Amino acid sequence: MNASEYLDGVRHLPLGSLRDLTGGAPWVLLSPHPDDESLGAGGLIAAACDAGERVDVVLITDGGASHPQSQQYPRQRMIELRRTELEDATSILGLPRDQLHHLGLPDTQAPTEGPPFEAAVDAIAAICAHAGAKSLFVTWDGDPHCDHEASARIAEAVCRRNPGIALWAFPIWGWHLDPSLPLDRPPPRGFRLDISAQRARKRAAINAHVSQMTGLIDDDPNGFRFTDDRLAPFLGQFEHYLKVPPHEPKNRDDPGGLLRG
Repeated sequence: MNASEYLDGVRHLPLGSLRDLTGGAPWVLLSPHPDDESLGAGGLIAAACDAGERVDVVLITDGGASHPQSQQYPRQRMIELRRTELEDATSILGLPRDQLHHLGLPDTQAPTEGPPFEAAVDAIAAICAHAGAKSLFVTWDGDPHCDHEASARIAEAVCRRNPGIALWAFPIWGWHLDPSLPLDRPPPRGFRLDISAQRARKRAAINAHVSQMTGLIDDDPNGFRFTDDRLAPFLGQFEHYLKVPPHEPKNRDDPGGLLRG
């Protein structure tokens, strides 16, 4: 099938509940960059916090490469700004500050192999164990971004070590794949989650990522900023979660080139 057919299947996944996704147990979410947590799963995070479920969010990279030519916001200041934005966003969603974790990896350099990869897996496995997590959520491995791909591989490795943890994925950049792109995948399985009750808080959390959503940083013409088109898939009534079956790692081609975020 092609990307258009696959994503249409994702949009028409059966309706599910919070309990269908989490079983009412603690869970952990991996966010490759500050903002992915709110864009892809802000409604789920808010719903779980409202229900008294424990949620831990792990930021994989520091997000410092979104405006690499800015003089006003050099890399370290950019990292600090994006960390503050993440804290503000997750606070809006109801997440306690001590359940927000930072791996601190450089933006665009999340590992897919070797000692740095194993160290990331170790760190996230420890967070899952401490939380008593029964589910792990991560960006979809079909997202055309190296950090999203790496985060998906890290999550898969954590779940291979801990088969009792269910793995779920949510698209971010995958929504913008070339519709004609061939995808060698089975039809999607999972759930749509109705986030009507959390929709306003999700939008507020997205807006808290000011550096990515507005012209705050205006001295880098090539810096990243969300457009209305890029943002549109995340503002609707539903979030979409794909059930990731247990499987061995495999090599995947980047389906759409590197995007920064």
